[in-house]
Amino acid sequence: MSYAQDCACTIKQVESNTVEPCEIVVGDIVQVASTSELKTAISQANQNGGNVTILIADGTYPIATTSWYPYITASNIVFRSASGNRDAVILTGTGMASQSSGTEIGIFAVGDNITIADLTIRDVANHGISVSGENLYVHNVKIQNTFEQMIKGVSANDGGDMGTVQCSMFEYTAGVGPQYYIGGLDIHDGDGWLVSDNIFKNIASPSMSLAEHAIHFWNSSSNNIVERNQIINCDRGIGFGLGSSPSEGGIIRNNMIYNDGHHDYDDVGIGLETSPNTKVYNNTIYIDYQNAIEYRFEETVGVEIVNNITNRAIRSRNGGQADERMNIEAVSDDWFEDLANGDLRLASAVSEIVDQGEDLTGQLIYDLDKNLRPQDGLFDLGANEFGAVSTKTNDDLDQIQFLLFPNPVQSSLKIQVNTKDAYSVQIYSADMKLLTQLRQEQFVDDLYINTNNWENGLYFCSVQNANGTVAVKKFIVQRN
Repeated sequence: MSYAQDCACTIKQVESNTVEPCEIVVGDIVQVASTSELKTAISQANQNGGNVTILIADGTYPIATTSWYPYITASNIVFRSASGNRDAVILTGTGMASQSSGTEIGIFAVGDNITIADLTIRDVANHGISVSGENLYVHNVKIQNTFEQMIKGVSANDGGDMGTVQCSMFEYTAGVGPQYYIGGLDIHDGDGWLVSDNIFKNIASPSMSLAEHAIHFWNSSSNNIVERNQIINCDRGIGFGLGSSPSEGGIIRNNMIYNDGHHDYDDVGIGLETSPNTKVYNNTIYIDYQNAIEYRFEETVGVEIVNNITNRAIRSRNGGQADERMNIEAVSDDWFEDLANGDLRLASAVSEIVDQGEDLTGQLIYDLDKNLRPQDGLFDLGANEFGAVSTKTNDDLDQIQFLLFPNPVQSSLKIQVNTKDAYSVQIYSADMKLLTQLRQEQFVDDLYINTNNWENGLYFCSVQNANGTVAVKKFIVQRN
């Protein structure tokens, strides 16, 4: 099975196209260098039941039309560029325009465990990626100029669950979308997703009505995590639920959302609509719309909104209930590094923000740039921890090296840690509830944790040594 690759990338690396390429290999390797070869590889993968890695040579591949597009019915397939450069392999459709005669999608992942990495998808009439299978993994992908939502999670087959979208770029290069029926991620009936370290730009409507969110989970979604994303000049930022279509639980944390209001339909930064038990932690929001965060409707209860920095109000609408703690709803423009370009990192040690946050140990491990938080024992407000020594590199995160396997897990998780010193292990569920905590005083070959009673979904394993260095890996529990 394919699974998510741990990655130390940050949104700065997404912006500069220096993200660590994908290294996942599944089954046989097939190398292609033309559109016809790519089509043949896809057809053969479907016919043979998957279990293949398709490496795509640098070039542009007109692959999607209304008469044929990559419709992936088999499971355990990897699509990635051979070079690892997302800008060097481009999959295209016939253009960013309505096609009334049929459907045109860059890749439709119907099978399970589909990896799409290190490439660009652009200029398609519907979606860049559609998904109804389990465990979609999107890494270091650029999606541009789609006529509808860029990644669409459909509700067929009970929806696609446990997807990961990380270290990717979503944008309209003209500075505005082609119509209002657009969005970044539009996920129906999706459970246990992780959306992290991505950049969304200019997902905005030119006319008639506002666009959908940059990131949206609704229509019976649950327990999704949205963290460390930068959202710039999109009509709506992050949405859980919509009207009476619910999204249960989940966490929205360490995101940076900016909208200067130059589009015609700018709206809320974070919107919870029929989204009970959701946690909104340490986001930084600067927008033109009157409310930075809204929680709406009587079904929205058990919500926590903590340690956020906003320039607009945090507001209940239509009977929504939330516990608001330690938030700032008025900021000074000079607090930020580069406000005009949407960089809302602190320019200096603002006394109202630094060390003023509620202690969210166990709920937050990293800040926006994957620096460990807190830095000095006290949490800052907002998305970034001011004064962090540097952005974490792969070497920093691998000071403690450990392996988790199998991944996905069926009944038992094995942990290997390459240190002879004392260390501790914590395992958290997707909503950051501590499930297991172990301390090892000396070296052991393997640790085994029984997962027979765990629900299918996304989990996090954290290992910490005596010096306080922490490394985190994610894994999936999935039973046949």
